[in-house]
Amino acid sequence: MNENALLIALRLVHILSGVFWVGTAVLIAWFLIPSQKSTGLAGMTFIYELMIRRKLRASLFIAMFLTILSGLTMYVYLVVGSDGRWAQTTTAKVLGFGALCAIVGGGWAGSVSAVTGGKLAALGKTIQDSGQQPNEAQMAQMNVFQDKIQRVTQIAAVLLIIAVAAMASARYL
Repeated sequence: MNENALLIALRLVHILSGVFWVGTAVLIAWFLIPSQKSTGLAGMTFIYELMIRRKLRASLFIAMFLTILSGLTMYVYLVVGSDGRWAQTTTAKVLGFGALCAIVGGGWAGSVSAVTGGKLAALGKTIQDSGQQPNEAQMAQMNVFQDKIQRVTQIAAVLLIIAVAAMASARYL
């Protein structure tokens, strides 16, 4: 594979996986989680189906991984190809800032959501296994978990939007 074909392939992987990652993060942060919270146990069942059984969580992780790996590969290629000079440009600095926002946002949201989501899923299973509606204490705990996931997801989505803005504008600065 020649150099241009490799760069085109990396760029396509970066853009396509990034679009999926950021779009899905925004959808989850401002639409799915609030809907889940307002529909109670039915919402938890839906989110479990979507994230675990339909493997959206795994798909998001793969998209995040591909986006970051392809982006870092292109960045290193440009730095090495210019003997480090490119890294001193405004474009490189803006792309680096965008990459940092994406990595921090994705890593933080992924880790917090995985831990808290696991606790929420366990609580949901306990409630479902009881065959009864959740009691007040369970509802309060469910709300705490959902609020934490929503807050973290929204902050991460904002960081991803900043990353997209940096990527889109870097070459023009």
